[in-house]
Amino acid sequence: MKTTLTATYRTLQSRINRSSARLQQYQQIAASGIKLNKPSDDPSAVAPVISAASQIRSGERFASTIASAGLQLDNLDSTMDQLENLMVRARELVLATGNGSLAEGDIDAYAQQMSSLKQELYDIANTRIEGKYLFSGYSTDTMPFPDAGAPDNYQGDANHMELQIGPGQKIVTNLTGAELFQGDGGGTNLLALLGDLEQNLIGNDPQAALARLSDLEAGADQVRGLRGKMGIAASRAEEAGVRMQEFTDSMEARLASYREADIVEAYSNLAQQEQALQAALSVTAKVSQLSILDYL
Repeated sequence: MKTTLTATYRTLQSRINRSSARLQQYQQIAASGIKLNKPSDDPSAVAPVISAASQIRSGERFASTIASAGLQLDNLDSTMDQLENLMVRARELVLATGNGSLAEGDIDAYAQQMSSLKQELYDIANTRIEGKYLFSGYSTDTMPFPDAGAPDNYQGDANHMELQIGPGQKIVTNLTGAELFQGDGGGTNLLALLGDLEQNLIGNDPQAALARLSDLEAGADQVRGLRGKMGIAASRAEEAGVRMQEFTDSMEARLASYREADIVEAYSNLAQQEQALQAALSVTAKVSQLSILDYL
């Protein structure tokens, strides 16, 4: 009988220990809202949780790169907007010189305005963002056009910056001074063109300036075409950002489904476990009071 009571007591004590451990687990879940605190809580969820967490980190890295690309492309577009407007003003100025009733002093005033536009063009070509030259390729510490009297003197390089916006997806985020301002590859050298127009007007030769209207239009088309090309890159970056956010959200939802507890269920389990533990303690207390006299 003594052996039987001892074995029974040990069995009940073991059940109490297990019940206490489960109670602690449910208390932790209810307090933290997390049901997966260690691998043994749900071994089958470990691999999906690790995978989802890894995907989230990857998505966050891509999101950071996309944000950087978007900022660079916004700065580029803002600068190209200034350039496009400058080309429009240059054309309007040349057209104004075609008024046959202009006096020589009027031409001088137009020449001064063209000189201002040329200087503004060089200022745009040498734009710096956060201390880095925008149109120098990789050579962002080098002024691309240091000499306003030498429109062919480009000091940058021909490299394009690429940023990865997704798995296997890259976009170019810059233009070089050679392609945008010098028409590298058969285009229009905008710097040389405005320099020529300045000299035409300084020399009181508006007809020579008017003869360059087609060149001005070609230069404006060059700017618009490259701006449109970079606009497509900006759209790709924006779309990639939306897709990456959706992907990250889905991975976070997946991770939460494995890790986060249903609070209602958690408190229900906690209450049931508390009752089970109290019942086990009550039975154990009664068993521990038994003795051989209860069987006499």
